[in-house]
Amino acid sequence: MTQDSNRLALWALFAGNFIIGTGVILPAGMLNDLSAGLGVSPATAGLLMIVGGLVCGFGAPLLAMFTSRIDRRMLLAGSLAFYAVGHGLSALAPDFTSLVALRAATVISAAIFTPQAAATVGLMLPPEKRAAAVAFIFIGWSIASVAGMPCGSLIAAYAGWRTAYALMAVLALVSAVLVWRTLPRGLALPPMSLSTWRAVFFDPVLILILLVTLASGSGQFTLSGYLVVIYKEVLGASPGVIALLLAGFGLAGVTGNFLAARFVGKLGVERLILCALGTILLGLIVFWSSFGIIAGAAISVALWGLGTFSSNSLQQSRLIVHAPALASASVALNTSTIYLGQAIGAATGARLIANHELTHLAPVAAVFLIIAIALTLLAGHYTARIRKI
Repeated sequence: MTQDSNRLALWALFAGNFIIGTGVILPAGMLNDLSAGLGVSPATAGLLMIVGGLVCGFGAPLLAMFTSRIDRRMLLAGSLAFYAVGHGLSALAPDFTSLVALRAATVISAAIFTPQAAATVGLMLPPEKRAAAVAFIFIGWSIASVAGMPCGSLIAAYAGWRTAYALMAVLALVSAVLVWRTLPRGLALPPMSLSTWRAVFFDPVLILILLVTLASGSGQFTLSGYLVVIYKEVLGASPGVIALLLAGFGLAGVTGNFLAARFVGKLGVERLILCALGTILLGLIVFWSSFGIIAGAAISVALWGLGTFSSNSLQQSRLIVHAPALASASVALNTSTIYLGQAIGAATGARLIANHELTHLAPVAAVFLIIAIALTLLAGHYTARIRKI
C-alpha cells in the first residue's frame, strides 16, 4: 500500500472506532430517557451496559480465534454493517426485554471491530509506526464521548431514544462503506492456535497489563455509566447542561489521546500509562470531594477524561510492543477486559444506586484505580527484570 492509501485506511478505522464507541456508550448517555420511556428504574436500565460488557468481554477472544482467517476488509466492514442492523432494530424494540436481547446481539460487532482494527494496523505498518497508529485510531473512541455520547443524550431528550438508535444505524452503515472502500484486500492474520493463547496466559507481564485494563475499566464504569443520573438527580442539571458536561469529558479524552499519540515515542508507553491512570484517580477524588457542586463536576470530568481513553489506547500499544507475535490474541483479550470492566463497573454502580448510595460511587471507583496503578507498577517491575536477562 502507498502512504496515502495507508492514511485513508487509518482514517476509516478511526471513523469505525468512533461509531463503535458511540454505540457502546450510547445507553449511558440516554439512561434517564430509557428509564422513563420503558418504565424501568435507572439501575434496571443499567442492565444494557452490563449485558453489553459481558457479551463483548467473553466474545472478543472467541471471535478473534474463529475469525482470524477472514479477510480484514470483509470482517471489519461486515461487523459495522451488522452494527447498523442491530441499532436499526433497537429503534423499533417494543419493550425493555427486547432491547436487552438486541443489545446482546448488536455488541458482537464491537467485540470484533475494536481489537481487530488494532491488529490490522499491525499488518499495514512497520513496527516503529504501530504504537502511534493504534493510539490514533483509538482517538475515534474519544471523539465518541465528545460528540456521540452528548449528542445521543440530547437527541434522546428532545427527539426520543428511538431516534438516537435510528441515527446510529445510518452512521454505522456509512462507516461500513468507508472501511470497505479504503482497506486493502488480502489482509489476514495467521490462525491463532492454542499455543498462542497459552503463550499469552503464561506471560506474567501480559497478564498484569490485562488486569490493569480490567481494574481501570471497572473503576471508571462504576461512575461513568451513571453520570447522567447523578447530574439530573443531584445537580438538577437540564439536558443541555448534561450534554455540555459529557462533551467536556469527551473533549478532555480527545486531548489526552492526542497527547498520548504525540509523546508516546519520547516518554514511553509505561510512563504515560501511569500518568493517565493517575489523572483519572485525581479526577475521581475531585468528583468525590466536590459532590453536588457543578463546578467540581466539570473540573473532575475534565481531569478524568484526560486519562481515560489515552490509557485504553496505550494499553493496546503496550501489549503490541511487549509481544508483537501475540498481538492478535492479547489485543483481543484486552478488549475483552475493557468490556468485562464495563460489566463489573456497571453492576457495582447499579447496586449502589439501587441502595441510594450515590455518594459512594466515586470512592469505590477510586479503589479500583488504585489497584490498577499498583498493577501497572508491578508490570513495569517484571518488564525491567526481563530486559536485564
